Amino acid sequence: MLRMLEELEQSGRVLATAYARPGRDVSPAETAAAFPGMADELAGVVIALGRPDTGVAAFWETDIITAVVPPFPIAEDATSAGLDAGPLRRLLGRRLRVAVVMIRLGRYAVGVLDGETLVASKTDTRYVKSRHRAGGSSQRRFERSRERLVRELYDRVCEVASDILRPFGDTVDHLLLGGEKHTVGGLLRRCEALRRLKPITLERRLDVRKPGQKALDGIHDDVWSSRVVVFDRATGE
Repeated sequence: MLRMLEELEQSGRVLATAYARPGRDVSPAETAAAFPGMADELAGVVIALGRPDTGVAAFWETDIITAVVPPFPIAEDATSAGLDAGPLRRLLGRRLRVAVVMIRLGRYAVGVLDGETLVASKTDTRYVKSRHRAGGSSQRRFERSRERLVRELYDRVCEVASDILRPFGDTVDHLLLGGEKHTVGGLLRRCEALRRLKPITLERRLDVRKPGQKALDGIHDDVWSSRVVVFDRATGE
């Protein structure tokens, strides 16, 4: 991301910049001095990106808009003529404490990052039967046993997450979850402790196929990754 900002700075092509906080609709009056029609174009970009819960940074050129969905929420709205990379650089340069909980059926990993440093972690595996294709009473018994094993996995992950996060109190800035959508959803329904952290839980999910210590050791880049989308100003796509 920093390299992309450097390229924009060196290009001299950026006509205007806008930062929009999550859920914020920037008014035409706020953008008029920076760029005519910016408010409408920015609104279209935000909608096309799915109204991200971390906000949007957008950089206008003659033919395109480069939109950045940052890893963590933008704190203030801002518009300016020309390039203003300062707010995004400051956001990416902050030292944040981020908790991660990653789960797939059969394994999990929980950790806390303080800046780039993994300061607490716990990983483990737990047996969960694969799906059974036989019919009749045998299948029903199998499914009941499998459901029990899944509940036990959820309860164990919930317990570990609570134990790992407790010493940090309210000093955790954000929580990120990772794994298959259905499994993460099942964990949240089962774990009240994680549901209580909804105010600091970000919507995006970490793409992890094999939760474990190796995944935790390399998770910093994923935690701090931004999404970049380039829109054609003529078509809005």
